[in-house]
Amino acid sequence: MVNPTIEKLICDPSFIDYCLDHESENFVYWQKWIAENPQYEHLIVESKTLILQLQAMPSEEEIATERLRLSQAIDEWHVNRLFQFRKWLPYAAACLVVLGISIFFYQQRQVPLQSPMATVEFLEQKVPAGKYMNMQLMDGTKVRLGPTSTLNYPQRFTEGERKVALKGEAFFDVAHNADQPFIIQAGEFDVKVLGTSFNVHAFEEDKLAKIALFTGKVEISNESMHLVIVPGQAFVYNKALGTYTIEPFDRAKERETMEGILHFKHAGYSEIGSQLARKYGIVFQPDAGIELDFSGSIAHESLAQVLEKLTLTTSYHFSLESNTLIVRKK
Repeated sequence: MVNPTIEKLICDPSFIDYCLDHESENFVYWQKWIAENPQYEHLIVESKTLILQLQAMPSEEEIATERLRLSQAIDEWHVNRLFQFRKWLPYAAACLVVLGISIFFYQQRQVPLQSPMATVEFLEQKVPAGKYMNMQLMDGTKVRLGPTSTLNYPQRFTEGERKVALKGEAFFDVAHNADQPFIIQAGEFDVKVLGTSFNVHAFEEDKLAKIALFTGKVEISNESMHLVIVPGQAFVYNKALGTYTIEPFDRAKERETMEGILHFKHAGYSEIGSQLARKYGIVFQPDAGIELDFSGSIAHESLAQVLEKLTLTTSYHFSLESNTLIVRKK
């Protein structure tokens, strides 16, 4: 799409499909388009939010009322003006009906419900393998989501706190609001901040979860612990043992991780395979019989170059068959 606008996006069937069906081909297309056109992300977020808000369709009576009101307004136009634009009236009327209904329901959704049963609808943003996505939440918080990561967040934050849920990895630059702390549910623990920047690595399948703090201060807690880390510290949690360590981290390498550069230090096969699967979109099958101890970095090389590097520096031969990673002893 060239020079997208909110009007173009909400009338585009493929974009509507992207917003409502994460399993469709259009979802894959728009994820790729957004990644290639980051300057339009704010437009995408606004358009997607509006489409989701309009999912609650009006009743036939409300549509008829709105149509009648707009029709009466059109009839009041001067006869000469009607004649001059006669060929455009069907389209204008249709657009006015859609616009009128859209505005009506957008306004309705903005009014806080007084019922105690009222809930805030959550949106979900998924990132495919090999891609990164920049997004901005309604409060101004900036998020960079990593490959195969998912962020669940509310259409609007309620009073008291700003709460989101992350599966995967993301860099957060949280908008400061002392009266409304920002809370991230990341697997087995919560991360609470007021305004700061940090990386979170919390893939469900990984043995370790990690939070690396760049600026500010964060509180990390679950049922059995509560602690605070400061800039330059990383919280590393071992899921199997239920233990954690606080350790320093390399800021440059941590930032590079969110730019697609992988760093390994005495990494085993499971860690290498899962990272390659996220970065290149391949299938990885765990194999306890493969013993690796790899240290090094993988930048923006092609998958073929990476497999060749691993073959040359380890005692195994790495290849790809039917998009599945194959590792054999030399």
